[in-house]
Amino acid sequence: MTEESLFYKESDDIIFLRAEGHITASLCSDLKKTVLNRFDETPPVKHFFIDLSHCDYMDSTFMGLLVGFNKKLSITAAQKVEIVNPSEPCKKLLKGLGIQKLLSYIDEEIAMPLDMVQISKTAKATAEFILKAHEELINLSIINRRRFAALQSVLKDHRK
Repeated sequence: MTEESLFYKESDDIIFLRAEGHITASLCSDLKKTVLNRFDETPPVKHFFIDLSHCDYMDSTFMGLLVGFNKKLSITAAQKVEIVNPSEPCKKLLKGLGIQKLLSYIDEEIAMPLDMVQISKTAKATAEFILKAHEELINLSIINRRRFAALQSVLKDHRK
């Protein structure tokens, strides 16, 4: 498996995120906390760029977070999350879950900050956390509802 890395920077009311390698739930708790804390601050976030050019896999928890971030940005700034130069595997994964129609795409390099901070793995992805991320995907389509029905059931049982 390819190592996973997420890099984050906020500058001039813009969030920059770069994903490298295989992105899984293990980084998602810290990422969600960082991003949602920024959404709660002022001035509001105006743009959110996610560079997927060096990402070769994203799990469904990470993709559920992308949907949630997009919802938040559409409410606070009437904008969509912008996916920068996505790799072919990422395009297929986003399309497979119906996420591609929600986001904007930039198929060229943009200047990402050089001093991005690596997201750490300090918080564990709990059943409740994973369930909420998957509910974002489940709400997109009947196909996703069926695809994640068993996982949803297990996660709901696990939180009891």
